Order: sequence, then structure tokens, then C-alpha cells
Amino acid sequence: MGNQRQYLPSGGFSEYLYKDESEKVTINGVTGKMISMVADPTGNQAGLPTYSNTSDIYFKKGVDGLASQAKVYKDRQTILDFDWNHDHKNSDGRVFRKGTIHVQVYRMNSDGSLTRLKDARFMNNHEMKKYGPIIKYFNPNVKFR
Repeated sequence: MGNQRQYLPSGGFSEYLYKDESEKVTINGVTGKMISMVADPTGNQAGLPTYSNTSDIYFKKGVDGLASQAKVYKDRQTILDFDWNHDHKNSDGRVFRKGTIHVQVYRMNSDGSLTRLKDARFMNNHEMKKYGPIIKYFNPNVKFR
């Protein structure tokens, strides 16, 4: 669990920046756990890693002890960010209220770095069916739409 600087394509990381806050669970074929940052060498705010180690989804622990954000990974790289711990406003004025998941998609740039698209959307039916049960396990209060 780490960021691009620590990522080893062969597996693992040169330095682990996160610690486990829960046991790893698998629900509906999706494996995940809650984690928190141990130390951020860049001084950025603690978030979730850009790259995974062995989980499909990682959850950030909120101040109430429940998950407040999740990132989904494919081939160890972030592909989706599920966030519900704040209001989000798109460039077109569309607003997603705190407590309801808004999804932001990641894409690979030509230089090999990942970028999160700014405009969000609600979860689609496939995402709710696939990721909904594990999200509800880590935060039963979250809304999908």
C-alpha cells in the first residue's frame, strides 16, 4: 500500500506508508480492508494510496471509526474513488451531498501517471451490486444515490 514513488511493479513496495485498521474481508468476490497512513513523506494530507498491494478496495477510516472513503484498484492501480465524507460540486453545478457516494474515475496519462477526473457521478447499478455489500460492511450508513 503506497504511492507511485514506493510502488514496485514486481510486487510490493519499497516502503509501506499505511497500516491496517481492520482485518481483510472478502464480500461478493471483492477483497478489502480499512487502512490509515503511517507517515506521509511529502507532507500531503493523509488519504488512500494510489497503488494497492493485495486488496481490490481500501477504505479510509473516518473520525467516527467508520469508513469515509474507498478506492478501487485493478492490476494494483486506482481506477475508482468512492467518496461520501464531503459535499462535491461538479463544474456543471451538479452537487453530491455528504453521506451519498460520488464516484470519480481515474485514467492513465501518456506519461504513466494517474489522474482523477474532477467531475463525479453516482454509482451505477453494476458498481452498487459489486461493491455495495463491502462498502456497507465498512459503513452501514452510506447512501448509494
